[in-house]
Amino acid sequence: MSSKFSLVQIWKSYEVMRDCLKIAQRSISENNLQLLKKTIFLTGLKNEAEKQIKSGQNDANDYVILSLWAAFERIIIEYIQIQGQKILDIPPSDFNKKVHSKIERDIEYRKTEDVLDMFKSYIDSDLIGQAKQIKKYRDWVAHRNVNKGTPANVPPHNAYRILSEIIDKLEQHSDFGSI
Repeated sequence: MSSKFSLVQIWKSYEVMRDCLKIAQRSISENNLQLLKKTIFLTGLKNEAEKQIKSGQNDANDYVILSLWAAFERIIIEYIQIQGQKILDIPPSDFNKKVHSKIERDIEYRKTEDVLDMFKSYIDSDLIGQAKQIKKYRDWVAHRNVNKGTPANVPPHNAYRILSEIIDKLEQHSDFGSI
């Protein structure tokens, strides 16, 4: 199973990008443009470069939500698929094999909200609700469907903390085993 490690990698890359944008902003603000040679920031006006950096920061915040969610979703799907394999530990039968096959195949197409609800038996429902809010924001970032309205913005550090906490709880659960 994928682990929280993938979330950590995504988060570290985000922090590097965020810091690079801070350095670029600082270089422009302090008029220390030597560091910005051969970048897009020297091709235009100072105001334009600052707008590009601000836009890049906003985009980085949105893209990290997309990336964190994609990794998180894969982790919970794999977790359920592994739990579904346990049915094969029962004396084998055609029925067990069909049930396992159905779980293995169908979990990929279940609504994420329904999958998250399965974890409410051992993960606080408030935490699951927060994950659903991240999913709503992720969907808006990915699709920008104006007909659905803009959901509450999710700060990247909150998304990382919430999704990591859910994965930690999955790993601590007795069903996790040696996954």
